[in-house]
Amino acid sequence: MFKNKWLLPFSLVFGLIFVLFMWFGEPEYVSEINREDGPIEYLTAFFYLIGFILCLITIFKGKNKLLFPIIWAILCFVFMGEETSWFQRVFEYSVPGIEKVNVQNEFNFHNLDIFIGEKLFVDGKISQAGIINFFKSSQNMFRIGFFGYFLMIPLLMLNKKIKKLLLKIGYQKPSLNFLLIMLVVFSLSFVLAILSPGLVKMAFAETREMLYAYFIFIYIGIYYYQKRFSTS
Repeated sequence: MFKNKWLLPFSLVFGLIFVLFMWFGEPEYVSEINREDGPIEYLTAFFYLIGFILCLITIFKGKNKLLFPIIWAILCFVFMGEETSWFQRVFEYSVPGIEKVNVQNEFNFHNLDIFIGEKLFVDGKISQAGIINFFKSSQNMFRIGFFGYFLMIPLLMLNKKIKKLLLKIGYQKPSLNFLLIMLVVFSLSFVLAILSPGLVKMAFAETREMLYAYFIFIYIGIYYYQKRFSTS
């Protein structure tokens, strides 16, 4: 069974191995495995693919409360497509209209010029321009969505009306152990990234994207098997 005693401890070990490898590994090698079309990027796409497949199976076998797996199927498909630039380098096609306004000259939307912006501080202080620049970043929008979903929505469920609505669409509330393990892995990742040189800092960002995909996959996997065994 997918949800068992070893799954979450394994997830903690899995996350910490990658985070600590980024910190202790040789910077050049760490950067190499996090390169474009490298092992970390393929692993990220793989986790989204498996999550997408599990959602499709749930949809085709389900009879009610299909909105939840439909939403996650769409999200996993989009995330996988964006991660691989919609398999542009695999199928060798070009979309010049998108590529010319993309910072990596590729066919994806999260790297469009309008979605690039990381600096919250401008001239050493927070300003309106800095805030706009920060929140228009596709990476920051993803982070807000990810942590908002897994941390804020469970808190919102303390409200009975919101809880009733979420349960009605089949929302899967993450367990406390899942959230604690996720927070440990990502907190350590962010702290070590701040203390790392530029080359390793970029590698941390790529590895963190893979870990986002991994925890989404685990979350969907737990949901899938709960549905499977509750109806079997």
